Amino acid sequence: MIDCLVTGAGGALGSVLLRMLNEQHRHTYGVTSTHGPAPDVGRVLRAELTDPRSYRDRVFALAPRVVVHLAAISRQGDALRDPERARAVNVEATAALVELCAEMGSRLIYVSTDMVFDGEHAPYKESDTTEPGTYYGRTKLEGECYVLAYAKSVVLRLPLLYGLPEVSREPTFFESTLRALKTGTPIKLFEDEFRTPLWLEDAAHACCELADVEITGVLHAGGPERLSRLEMGRLLAAAVGCSDAPLVAARRSDIEGPEPRPHDLSLDSSRYVAHFGAHPGRDMRSALPSLLARGPHRLLS
Repeated sequence: MIDCLVTGAGGALGSVLLRMLNEQHRHTYGVTSTHGPAPDVGRVLRAELTDPRSYRDRVFALAPRVVVHLAAISRQGDALRDPERARAVNVEATAALVELCAEMGSRLIYVSTDMVFDGEHAPYKESDTTEPGTYYGRTKLEGECYVLAYAKSVVLRLPLLYGLPEVSREPTFFESTLRALKTGTPIKLFEDEFRTPLWLEDAAHACCELADVEITGVLHAGGPERLSRLEMGRLLAAAVGCSDAPLVAARRSDIEGPEPRPHDLSLDSSRYVAHFGAHPGRDMRSALPSLLARGPHRLLS
């Protein structure tokens, strides 16, 4: 029997969480796809979650106490371009994993998203009406429904995450912005889209905390401040000494797309604070020095 199993260990949050769990000396395995990146730290299983036969027996033999389910088609554009794949990963694979957890008696932490909301009635509490405007958000919400039918589960809704993953993969929004700042490349950032951003390290810590308690239902873990992407860019520019960087303010109406861009997806994390006695994470200005100190050699990679 192992302590934790982390799906999506080749992703941004999954790779950080796997490293953190190993630093805590927990007996942990990560699950990555057969063709995607894998972290350098920890034990890793290669499997396709859309094919339960590829992992069921191996996972059942490990009998994890807790499963943290992070694997997802998480980019809005990717989900829309290949809706069948997005549904297979975000919904059908989640339903299969719920069944397996029930057989093993494992606690299940399902990481969801602020994009289950419409962006018009922030800040959002766990009890607020969900009405996603994107296909990605709809698949994650459907996955939530399967998870919440299992008594030993919790849905953890996270906001926009920033930081440096532990694997080499397609650059995140944060990494792309950082690269543009360091190279002096002009970058357009929205001034009228708001989130409650959270550092990857703090998001991983929230997952670790949830692994050791019996809280169930839905829980929000957003950052402590409401920021636009432009404000995030300015904070990052100041932290890396590029205060005169060419950041260009953009508005949602400037960009045409097949799906609406939510205006404000800020999360209310008061239930988390009431349970754990502290906010899920620190403000971005406070987090950036520690964040940048962890990976200075990767800032221009």
